[in-house]
Amino acid sequence: MTEKDRSTPCDRRDHWLTRRELLRWGLLSAASAWAVRPAALAGRAVAAVSDTAAPSLARSEEALRALIVRHARATDDPWAVMHGIRALGKGFSVGSGPAVEYLCSHELQEKSLRGGRYLFMPEKVEGHPNTFLKTLLEAGVSLDHPITAAGRQRTVADLLHGAKQLFVFDTAKVPNSGDHLPWSIIAFAITTQPGQDVWKNAEGQEIRLREVVEYAFSTAEQASAEFRKAMEKGVTPTWKDRISNFTCGGTHLIYSLAVAVRYGYLGEAGRRRFADQLRLLTWRLKVDLLLLDQYYEMVAKTYPTKTEAWRPYQLDSRLKFIGHSLEILSYVRLFKLATLTPEQERQARAAERTLAETILAIGKLDLAPLKSRNRKLFDLVVGDACHAYHGIHMVRGLNQI
Repeated sequence: MTEKDRSTPCDRRDHWLTRRELLRWGLLSAASAWAVRPAALAGRAVAAVSDTAAPSLARSEEALRALIVRHARATDDPWAVMHGIRALGKGFSVGSGPAVEYLCSHELQEKSLRGGRYLFMPEKVEGHPNTFLKTLLEAGVSLDHPITAAGRQRTVADLLHGAKQLFVFDTAKVPNSGDHLPWSIIAFAITTQPGQDVWKNAEGQEIRLREVVEYAFSTAEQASAEFRKAMEKGVTPTWKDRISNFTCGGTHLIYSLAVAVRYGYLGEAGRRRFADQLRLLTWRLKVDLLLLDQYYEMVAKTYPTKTEAWRPYQLDSRLKFIGHSLEILSYVRLFKLATLTPEQERQARAAERTLAETILAIGKLDLAPLKSRNRKLFDLVVGDACHAYHGIHMVRGLNQI
């Protein structure tokens, strides 16, 4: 979903600050906003890991499901409905029928290109190319599943065909930057065997999926090079890395690499490179959250208001990063893509406790005024809740193939 800046944090006329403004000033902000005290951060890390009184993830899972069932079924919000499928699987319903059929019949469109007509989901609905397609496939919707789209009877295979024909891999163009590729990689890796991964798109360009996956790996590695240096030195960074500016902190990109590796792309070399990304991600579960919380402490002191307008942003930022990260970890465990070390497991458990606390805090928020006054933030909370639920409750045959 595209977010547009509307005001600045110091504009007291509107206490509902946009998430992009806060993140631009904070975790995903300029390096100057990352001035931290490493000693203080180290103390917080110990406290976070040793906290045994945190609420259980099982209790939090129930709260998330209730939020999703209540807010992701709005037929005027297809983006939320799509995320409801992500969380609860292909059986998720809206109105009197399946959400899958509703979105297909109401939102899919056709595009004419070089004599062909291709199904696609508009980017204003799905946010990133092929998000809807990969959501259906991961939820277990088969390629021969019948759908009504653009006024005609079709199948999911027609949507996949349209996606392949409309996909253009050109690293010089912004829409095909590494941050825009993950959803397409997931959809294509699931449906395209590594040895049969070459096709021509509607423009006549030859697409080699293995090259797309290689580019995605290289993008993730280059974008997190500074973080890796800090991790290897055993220091807490006081700067952001480029991966932080990617969608959801780069977690979608890393998840797509996990899917590609599962389906055999780049072979054993790919598994080794993914294991390195996983090691970095578990390290970030501690570092990013510490920096994020310190930033919001600064916001609270700099812009003190009785309404605590910054609070929903802090909670959603935590929900987003941990929830998406747990999706990756759950996927890794489910398909045995790597073995986490005891330290990685320890950090994952600490993040789970923080997530449980965050979910319960979100449950105490009154989302009604948030929905009416800042729909974009409201949608982000709902979408991030769906990803977190999928990470906590990833079950084959239910919401994961």
